[in-house]
Amino acid sequence: MKAIVLGLGAAALLGGGLWLARSSSEPADVGVTTAPTTVRSAAISAPAPAARAARMPALQPRGAVATPGLSADLGDADPRVRRAAIREAARDPQLDPAVLLAASRDRDLDVGITATIALGKRYAEGDVPAGEMIARVTDRGLHDRVRLTALNAIGLVASADGAALLVDLVAHGSPLERASAAILLVHQDPELAMPALIGALADTDELVRSNALDSLRARSRGRDFGTDAAAWRAWWQARPR
Repeated sequence: MKAIVLGLGAAALLGGGLWLARSSSEPADVGVTTAPTTVRSAAISAPAPAARAARMPALQPRGAVATPGLSADLGDADPRVRRAAIREAARDPQLDPAVLLAASRDRDLDVGITATIALGKRYAEGDVPAGEMIARVTDRGLHDRVRLTALNAIGLVASADGAALLVDLVAHGSPLERASAAILLVHQDPELAMPALIGALADTDELVRSNALDSLRARSRGRDFGTDAAAWRAWWQARPR
């Protein structure tokens, strides 16, 4: 994967979250509380050819009145109009998540990222099922940055579904997916995360190994066996239950 820079630093272990570099045309923050982190770089591939924009469902805000014309503007041919519309829609806490789910697949990258950030907040609040977020992570027809935004949202919330996805990605994903999963596993059940992270110390990619080591250090209360997987495994297996 090539084209942009993903930041994954040690600060993400304690502060939480991946940072996606933003250009002047990219979406504004819509309420996610995780802070940007100092970065180590990994390449992300260019997007596949754009597909037709997903059909936008009618706005059905729950207990709030939508601005007139907002639903139509989310399907407007002009991406600038759709960007403004999704920023407005994402700020409505009563908005039907179906609107954001559709917008996350918009052919415009800014619209897709803004919608997916808002979806991540809804996921953390329990309004969006894990399956919908996982579907976006695993859909290789979406831009990598949309996929990673969804992955970040899943990884920051401890859950069986999230842990299973990250364990699979750290072992079988692309280099970028493995590196992302290694840093995000710190937020998941250690019974699942620690063995996967110890295994990742043998990864062929330096960033994956480095992120896995950072996560291991963060979950071991000051212990540090470096890249010695055998020492980490012996400590983990011998620890008091």
